[in-house]
Amino acid sequence: MVIFCNNFTWYYSLPVTCKIKWKLISLLRTLIGSLSCLMKLREYVDDTEDYINIMLDDKQNHLLQMGVMLTTATLVVSAFVVVAGIFGMNIHIELFDPDKAGMTEFLWTVGGSTAGTIFLYVVAIAWCKQKRLLE
Repeated sequence: MVIFCNNFTWYYSLPVTCKIKWKLISLLRTLIGSLSCLMKLREYVDDTEDYINIMLDDKQNHLLQMGVMLTTATLVVSAFVVVAGIFGMNIHIELFDPDKAGMTEFLWTVGGSTAGTIFLYVVAIAWCKQKRLLE
């Protein structure tokens, strides 16, 4: 007894084998479709992972830039602290002599030091931006 099933010759088989074959083919197609969906899902997960890494790198860059700005501010403020330290010493200079200088000269000195500190900070930040260390 010979049965033909989808261009294949099956010797001494029953009609049930054709049904099994078609069921196996449909299961194979389902598995191929599931595999395709899983591959797409894997690509989405990889893309999401890349996006998250890009976002983390961006945040890290912003934190590093903030660190550069704070370090620059600390450096510039330390120059003003030197001036304040000189005033805190117990030395005799003309600025402390009430006959030659008074409160106005002291305020001019403190104001000039403050303006110089702000100017140095602006120059340092502008230089960092020109060198593309900051955005």
